[in-house]
Amino acid sequence: MSAGNEITEGNLWKALLSIALPVMVANLLQAVVEVVDLYFVGRLGPEAIAGVALSTTIIFFLVTVLIGIATATAAFISRAYGAGDHREIGTLLLHALLLGLAFSLFLMVIGAFFAPAILGLMGATGAVAEAGAAFLSTFLMGIGSLVMLWLLIVAFQSTGDARTPMYVMVVVILVNILANPVLIFGLFGAPAFGVAGSALATVLARTLGLGILAAIVLRRKSVITLPDKLRPDFALFARIVTVAVPSALQNGMRSFSYLAIMAIITGFGAAPISAYGIIYRVEYIALMPGFAFATATAVLVGQNLGARRPERAEQAVRYSLLGYGGVMVAVSAACILAAPAILGFFDPSGTSTPVGQAYFAIVAPLYVLNAVALILSFAMNGAGATRIPMLATFLALIVTQLPLAIILSSWAGLGLAGVFYAVDIAIIAQVAILAILYRRGTWKAVRL
Repeated sequence: MSAGNEITEGNLWKALLSIALPVMVANLLQAVVEVVDLYFVGRLGPEAIAGVALSTTIIFFLVTVLIGIATATAAFISRAYGAGDHREIGTLLLHALLLGLAFSLFLMVIGAFFAPAILGLMGATGAVAEAGAAFLSTFLMGIGSLVMLWLLIVAFQSTGDARTPMYVMVVVILVNILANPVLIFGLFGAPAFGVAGSALATVLARTLGLGILAAIVLRRKSVITLPDKLRPDFALFARIVTVAVPSALQNGMRSFSYLAIMAIITGFGAAPISAYGIIYRVEYIALMPGFAFATATAVLVGQNLGARRPERAEQAVRYSLLGYGGVMVAVSAACILAAPAILGFFDPSGTSTPVGQAYFAIVAPLYVLNAVALILSFAMNGAGATRIPMLATFLALIVTQLPLAIILSSWAGLGLAGVFYAVDIAIIAQVAILAILYRRGTWKAVRL
């Protein structure tokens, strides 16, 4: 056990908040970027919003393997730190970076050659397809910088240092916000890239952040110290992949579900696509505090299991459920009561408002259950028990949500409301499955 490690020895609320609050600040600032980004893209028209919405959904599907690698990295590094094995941290990070870069090259090829075809498969045509392809190809061509920055942030957070990446992300996000209108509209003599400018601003800002964090690591200003020599350990690669694959499949199924729902919604016209794109961003923003609590939960679970204190890991999960559950009650109320104002801010034309308002009325009351699902999933992912959340996601989204979305929207004649009710039912199913499997406690016995 690491001497003086508050995560495994001190006040648990303080330990939870010491990670959650910096992550929350960074996430909320990222949420500001999402708002600014969608605001400026919205000035290009509802087709631009729809194109970016489709592209964002595709991106989340394509990066599922990278999400799995990040989840595994957090589990391994937090375990190593909790056990006091600091030398292993740099080795683990280096192998994760190599895996991430290898898959990033694959995504860059997709961005360079296949973006229009993928948008076409999603049913996008005309201006929507053109805007989507411009955003998607630009984003994927710069994915390598985003992946390396992401894994470095995960490594810092997993050692309990959430402040350093927060400070770096403040710089990154400020640059991103300033670059957005400049690159989208061509201000101050810069070329006007349109929708692609939004993606380019993201890539350039993240590249700057990567340089800052890499300099901190290389100058040995943190507990993370990379090995002097690159010695690939194929057994370690295999161990990381074993944990990463179920997490990747889980997120792949989640992203596939989003893609499928988006494809169903596409059949109802451009306005529902635009509305769902706004909803997606709003829910992403609402999840920012949750990801902070969930990230902290994963770190606390991993470190305390590494220190052989499973009862403390369970207590951390309870604290996170209380904290994030309270936040989501407030978010639900805001989305229901202020739906017209929220939707009108992003789409001044008002075409997105009726669909978005209907969605919030049906789905927002269950946001607190989304909080429970997120915390339980991250807790078990932090333990390395990634198969359990994968199973819950499969049963809830693939077995339940997708068939019901088709049945209720088409066969039952409910239209878009049927899709939204299917989302509700899937949320309830996922929470029930996760709660049952979490209570069994097998996640506490997983060995990495």
